[in-house]
Amino acid sequence: MEGMFNHLKLSQYFPLFREQKCLIVGAGAVGTYIAEFLAKMGAGYIHLIDFDHFSLENASKHSGMIRTPEDVTKNKATATALRVQALMIPEGVAMGTDANICSIGPEALTVYSAAFLALDNYAAKVYFNKIWLSLPREKRPVVFMGGTNGELAESYVIDGSDLCLRCLFDESWLEDSARRTSCSGPQYRLIDGQQEIIRTSGLASGMAAHLMCEQFRAFVTGCGDIVNKRICYTAYPNPGLMITEPLRRPSCPDCRDSGAEGARALEGSVLNTTLEELFGQISEELDSDDFAVMAHMMDYNGVVYNAFITDDYCHACGKPVTVNAHEGRTRYGDVLCAECAASGEPAAYDSSRPAGSKIRSFSPGNMDAGLRNMTLYSLGYPVGAYINVKQRDAAAADFLTGGTNSFHFYMRYDAYALASAEKL
Repeated sequence: MEGMFNHLKLSQYFPLFREQKCLIVGAGAVGTYIAEFLAKMGAGYIHLIDFDHFSLENASKHSGMIRTPEDVTKNKATATALRVQALMIPEGVAMGTDANICSIGPEALTVYSAAFLALDNYAAKVYFNKIWLSLPREKRPVVFMGGTNGELAESYVIDGSDLCLRCLFDESWLEDSARRTSCSGPQYRLIDGQQEIIRTSGLASGMAAHLMCEQFRAFVTGCGDIVNKRICYTAYPNPGLMITEPLRRPSCPDCRDSGAEGARALEGSVLNTTLEELFGQISEELDSDDFAVMAHMMDYNGVVYNAFITDDYCHACGKPVTVNAHEGRTRYGDVLCAECAASGEPAAYDSSRPAGSKIRSFSPGNMDAGLRNMTLYSLGYPVGAYINVKQRDAAAADFLTGGTNSFHFYMRYDAYALASAEKL
């Protein structure tokens, strides 16, 4: 709607935002405000990702774009994208994807100029930090991360040149890092040895989003040295605005240059490329069929998942079942036979039950047709994943001497596949 944008009433910098592609991870109290502000700033492309659904109890904290009760029970990302589209510049696009953050790999981030983290648990923030750091520096979007603590609102902007996102966390916060701290009920924090409820208003959420977008505005317009800075706002009775420069934490386990330099692009996307097709492309790249494609390694909440489960035993009755799923996407309660699942039998741990079968690599010479015809996404690779391939080194004396070469590949169209997927 061209009439909404009277350029005589807008900032002289408004046209600079037209080419900006912005990713918002988390479309809750803070994320909905970010989407609204970015649209009004003139951002040309806004992509939201969230797996959760709007609930009535949080309506007072979301941006006023979200309609109550019409949007209750709808996916947060897709509903917000629909509402914010009406505020976009005429050629602008708002897109929402119903997805868990673990469905995203590094290369999926490369089309964005900025990524806004409005997440409500530290495990998800650490996961994002790891995939972001695994990108070569020139491919990393600038990251804006913000949130609230009571009536305090804060925002960080990090480009990865000095410190990483994990440098900003106290390691004690990661002890229960998967616990969501906003949408699942009251926030509890340990204060002087006592568990106390931390109450946050919608005003604080809106202020955190405002600070993040203000740093984004400064970044786009080239207004001063704002990278690797923190802005903190404190409310009445002691209002104040403070800008500080966080320091790299020497003991940070993630803060290192871990970019996958030299990763090779293959044709297609993990969403529609089968394992058989991947074998064919890698064979051409390496001029050999003597290689193994390693199962995807996912590090989430301090646990590493790096195997594909082929079969197991029903966790209710013990009957053999076919699983064919990556262990990082399989919960204990998911492994049930058809009969127990249909009757609602709960999964129960039984130490006498034998363990199922897992594989940690896929090789052209030992895969059955069923696995060969599965897509890479169904095998556990996120959209934008780096695919690790091991090849025997012909110059080595034997395999036991460690004679293997390691290669990384990614699917060329993954970034665009994520941007066009409504659900993962």
